[in-house]
Amino acid sequence: TASGRTKSSDGDWLTADEQQKLKDGWTRQDLEWVAPNEAANVGQNKWKCGDKWLALDEANDYHAKVGNWWRLRGKYFDVYSTCKREVALEAVKEADSTFAHLERLFGRVPPMRPVVLVLNSADQYNTFAAGDGRSSPDLRGLSSVHGAFFAELWTEPLQRGSYSGSGVCYLDASNDAGWSYGRTYVRHAAGQSFTEALDPSVNTLASVTTKKWKGEELAEAFWSEKKLPQWFRYGAASYVERYFQDTSASDPKALLKWSVQNIANKGGLDPLKKVYGFEFGGDPQADLKLINECGLLIAFAVDGGIKDISDKHGALRAALKTGKNLDKALSALEDEIKKNEAK
Repeated sequence: TASGRTKSSDGDWLTADEQQKLKDGWTRQDLEWVAPNEAANVGQNKWKCGDKWLALDEANDYHAKVGNWWRLRGKYFDVYSTCKREVALEAVKEADSTFAHLERLFGRVPPMRPVVLVLNSADQYNTFAAGDGRSSPDLRGLSSVHGAFFAELWTEPLQRGSYSGSGVCYLDASNDAGWSYGRTYVRHAAGQSFTEALDPSVNTLASVTTKKWKGEELAEAFWSEKKLPQWFRYGAASYVERYFQDTSASDPKALLKWSVQNIANKGGLDPLKKVYGFEFGGDPQADLKLINECGLLIAFAVDGGIKDISDKHGALRAALKTGKNLDKALSALEDEIKKNEAK
């Protein structure tokens, strides 16, 4: 059990209430629970929308609003989305496609299924990130840097009992550019959610309801609780966004080449000391370059073919599995990459 939940046969962690629903004959449509007396609607291709059952076009309109999002079940991720259902299902595939890469990078998988939020436009993304005027899910105001950000205080996954925030992005399927970029944003958000599920800030978030935080102190406490450095976390997200080799493309390295060229066009790779230090400076272009550089370092570590670095990465994977000697393993990997800075 975890947080009062029990693991089901299909790998879900269910509350006592959800376990009772299963015993009573309830089923699920996506992640929505359906009572036995309503189950016939599912076979009629209708969707549970609040207390109504709607055909797909109407259901798409209902789920297009923030808070009413589709709640979809992937193989590895749960994806909440305001996109049209067919687009949202593609986002699920995109998120799921990152899982094997992330498992290879970290050497382990999260104890529970990560959640990703995929919004349907840049405007909706910006509105969500701004919050309700009293608080924002984006503690550090980084949503403007990229088409994906990490929402420390998105409350919905927190209510599931074991998460501490999730990756958020937008996928605008109304044009080709929005579709191409949006898929990369989904992958970045998935990388953020995966890493967070491995390295959550449970103590800080547990104190949100009991302690009155001032200004930026909450963000500082949240991020200082992490065991993994930010360059590695953002590097993982950047790697699955743009540095992995995409075997579905005509040139599997096309995204990687484009990403490296972006760094070259902005003055070349910054000194590794700066990348390891990983501080956002308030210039969106410079901050985006920093995220890109972290992805390049991860790609160099896992795909560069340098034995000493591969060995140090293997030791880090082992440390992440056991929870022992993590700082030592991280420092050893950083030092080994630094020795090859010229390469």
